Amino acid sequence: MKYKLSEQAKENIRVYTIAGIIIATFCFLFMNGSPVFSFLKRVVKILTPFFIGFAIAFILMPLRNIIETRWLGGLSWKKKTKRTIAVISCIIIFLLLITVTLLMLIPQLISSVQTLVGNMDVYLRTLEDFVNRFQSNEEYSQVIDNILQSLFAQINTWMQQLSSLIPKVLNYSVSLISSVFNFFMGLIVSVYILLDEETFRSQIRKAIKALFSEKTSKRIFYVAELTGKMFNSFIFGKALDSLIIGIICWFVTSIMNIPYSPLISFIIGITNMIPVFGPFIGAIPSAFILLVINPMAALEFVIFIIILQQIDGNIIGPYILGDSMGLPAFWIMFAIILGGGLFGVIGMFLGVPLFAVIFTIGKEILKEKLKIKEVREEK
Repeated sequence: MKYKLSEQAKENIRVYTIAGIIIATFCFLFMNGSPVFSFLKRVVKILTPFFIGFAIAFILMPLRNIIETRWLGGLSWKKKTKRTIAVISCIIIFLLLITVTLLMLIPQLISSVQTLVGNMDVYLRTLEDFVNRFQSNEEYSQVIDNILQSLFAQINTWMQQLSSLIPKVLNYSVSLISSVFNFFMGLIVSVYILLDEETFRSQIRKAIKALFSEKTSKRIFYVAELTGKMFNSFIFGKALDSLIIGIICWFVTSIMNIPYSPLISFIIGITNMIPVFGPFIGAIPSAFILLVINPMAALEFVIFIIILQQIDGNIIGPYILGDSMGLPAFWIMFAIILGGGLFGVIGMFLGVPLFAVIFTIGKEILKEKLKIKEVREEK
C-alpha cells in the first residue's frame, strides 16, 4: 500500500523548508558578514533603477488609470492606443511637475545660500555680540565657555579635514551623476510597467499559485493588496500634508519677515515627510541659520514651528491621512526609530507603512487564534 501525503502535510513541509532556507541564509550572512553584505549591497546598487522604476510606476498608476478610463474612456480607440497615450501623458506630466518645481525652488535656494554666505561676517559679529552679552552674566559664563570650546574644537576638526574635501566633492559629483542616470533608467522601467501592468500581475499570480497552495496564495495576495493600500494612502497623504505644511510655513514666515523663508520652508516641507520627528529635524538647521542671523527671529521661528506642528498633528494630518495606518502612537515611534536605525532617513519614512502592514497582519492572526481558542473552550 502506497503512503500518500495529505495537502496539509505537503504545505507544512513546503513552509518549513522555506523557513529553514531563510534561517540558514541569515546564519550564513552573520557568520560571513563582510563579503556577503558587500555582495548584496552591490546587487542592490545594480538593481536600483528597477526599484526606482517600480516606485515611479506605483506613484503614476492612479493618474494613468484616470487618463485611460475617464478622459479617454469614451473614445472608440483600441485599448493599447489608449494605454500608450495615457502612459506618455503620465510621464510628461510627471517630468513637467519636477521641472516646474526645480525652476521655482532652485533659483530661490541658490539666492538664499549666496546671501547667507555673503553676509556671514555680519552674522558672526551679531552672534559674537549675543555671546558676549551672555558671558557678562557670571551665571551663564561657564556654560557659554564650554559651548564655545566644543564649537571651536569641532571647527578645528573640520579645518583638518579640508584636505580630503576635493575627493569628497568628486565622489558626490559621481554619485549625483549616477543618481540622475538611475532616475532616467528607472523612468524607462516605469514605462514598461505602466504599459503592460496586467501581464506582469498575471505572471506573478501564476508563479505564486504554482508554488503555493490555494490558501497560502490567497494570503500572499491579501498581504500584497494590504501593502499596496498602506503605502498608497501613506505616501500620497503624507506628500499632500507636507506640501500644505511647506506652503503654510512659507506664507507665515514671509509675513513675519523671517530671513530665507523659501529655503527654510523647503527644509520644513521635505523633512515633514518623516512622521513625528520630521518637523523637528527640519527645524534644527533652520533655527541655527536664524540664530546666526537674528536670535530673536530664531526664537519666533521655533515658537511658530511648535504651533504649526500642533496644527498639523491634530488637524491637517488626521484630516488627510485619517486612521489609514491603524497604528498606535507608541508603535509609530517604534517603527520610525527601528527603520531609521537600520536604513537611515528612508527607513524612517518607509518604516511606518511597512510596520503598519506587519501590525495589521499580526493583529488579524491573533484575532483568529483567539477565536479558535474561544470555540475550543466553549466545547
